[in-house]
Amino acid sequence: MKQFIAAGLVVAALVACGQGGFQRGVFYGKVIDHTPDEVASAMGRPDEINNSSPDSLRYVYVRKTFNPENANRVDEKTIVEFEKNRDGKTVCVEVSYL
Repeated sequence: MKQFIAAGLVVAALVACGQGGFQRGVFYGKVIDHTPDEVASAMGRPDEINNSSPDSLRYVYVRKTFNPENANRVDEKTIVEFEKNRDGKTVCVEVSYL
């Protein structure tokens, strides 16, 4: 009986993660202070790239993250903002969830 309960909990956790991909905190930890190439390597190609501003770059991921504090609700969009740091290297400086 305990094995069935444990298996059920594992399945429930996997289903929740599978819908959105990454928990917000895990996603944030994998992208913050990383270059665009490192982010794309770790998270996959973004669904949209916006580089309309010469000083910044924005990656948009669709349904890539979920919010564990809100019943694992999947975020429709996750926006990764890049800017140049003091050394002139372009890195992730902010992540937004919509």
